[in-house]
Amino acid sequence: MLLETSRGSMRVEHDLLGDLAVPADAYYGVQTARALDNFQITGTPLSHFPNFVHALAMVKKAAARANRKLGLLPKRLEMGSRRPATR
Repeated sequence: MLLETSRGSMRVEHDLLGDLAVPADAYYGVQTARALDNFQITGTPLSHFPNFVHALAMVKKAAARANRKLGLLPKRLEMGSRRPATR
């Protein structure tokens, strides 16, 4: 379900704590939205640290490849996790 708010288009997601509006174009879900609301530690966005973000993507890529080799991850999901980590 999409909502139009003063913050833009939002979708409603649900977890054990209830419903929460998440930006419609966000690649994250309700748990990340709650973390963003509850843990504003520095106020500095991750976009200021592109090398750190790239390093996290590389770790996710390695984990996806390892899980694929173990037969724990479908090939279609591994391919999706490869693209963002590649420059």
